[in-house]
Amino acid sequence: MTITSVDKTALRADAERLAERAPAAVAAARREALARYEALPFPTESSVGWRRTDLAGIDLTPPPSRPSVCRILLPSGADRILCGVLEDHPEVFTRPALAAAHTGLSLHKFSALAQALWQGGGFVHVPPGMTVADPIQVEWEAGPYPRLVIVIGAGAEATIFERHAAADPYVAGKVDLVLEEGARLHYAVLQDRPRESVVFLHQRAELGREAKLVTLNFAVGGKLARADVEVELLGPGAESDMLGLIFGEDRQQFDYHTLQGHRAPHTRSDLLFKAALDDRSHAAYTGVIIIDRGAQRSDAYQANRNLLLSEGARADTEPMLEIEADDVRCTHGATVGPVDEEQLFYVMSRGLASDVAARVIVDGFFEEVLEKFDRPSIAEALRAKVDPHLSRVGAH
Repeated sequence: MTITSVDKTALRADAERLAERAPAAVAAARREALARYEALPFPTESSVGWRRTDLAGIDLTPPPSRPSVCRILLPSGADRILCGVLEDHPEVFTRPALAAAHTGLSLHKFSALAQALWQGGGFVHVPPGMTVADPIQVEWEAGPYPRLVIVIGAGAEATIFERHAAADPYVAGKVDLVLEEGARLHYAVLQDRPRESVVFLHQRAELGREAKLVTLNFAVGGKLARADVEVELLGPGAESDMLGLIFGEDRQQFDYHTLQGHRAPHTRSDLLFKAALDDRSHAAYTGVIIIDRGAQRSDAYQANRNLLLSEGARADTEPMLEIEADDVRCTHGATVGPVDEEQLFYVMSRGLASDVAARVIVDGFFEEVLEKFDRPSIAEALRAKVDPHLSRVGAH
């Protein structure tokens, strides 16, 4: 791990400059986040949550704050949606979901940094009762500290596709999803940063009564890419489907930490994260299901599947349960292994060469998740991102 001389005075000056020009709620959040950042140590390979990460050659030095620029593309007929630069909508930070400090599952220091130093950012608010048929697109174009807030009003329904492909070498981002009563959201994020980038993303969702959220986190970019993905089911009847796909090659490292937080009765969550790993790439997954004492009749499931495409690839998986209620249904499972020989034989018996057969199996491995997301246009865009990588599958 490399940490060049960090000018704490300069970072503090950046945060204070941003706080001084902001309304009271935003200024307080920035100062509190900076205090948390300064109080926390940089992680090492012996830190909790980082013991499976190889930090050799990874530069964790934070860059100065610069505006994070995103382009928000609305479908036709969506003129009632309120969107634009987050700094232009400071009133959103008076919401309880955004006023409180949230440190993340493993990215405590880096999430705090993102919340202290963001500039610009993006904001999307779908008003109550509105249904948006086609996807809203959010594309990040520049900036080391991307900050996005999405609010789906009561009874509204939308699909949002967020893309990270800008060439910043260091990224620490934060996204908040707020679903009001009865809201519905399909949310996909593609992390396709350049191969030498270090990427930290903290994604947090709060769901009200009878709200439903379907998320898909798809990662192919970065040298080291870590994400905390948290869903808090706060209202009775809230539902969450959490999907994830990773394709790794060379010496890429991916580390995902997920939380399924059942805080109210009659809530449901279902998680399926998959990784296909080639060369000497590495994926680590840590998932926790928490069912509070008052969250009776909750239903939670968690599955992590890892496909090793070469002898040098590695996957680690750690599911965890914290259950305080007694009337619940909660299960989990995990697998790590190479391409199944019987599947390979079956596909080859249909006349395909071994390398082509392996690509067919990997394609099918991903397809289950894409079909569960149930948004064909987004699935097609994600297939286009991974297809060039699949041409190498089977070489081993």
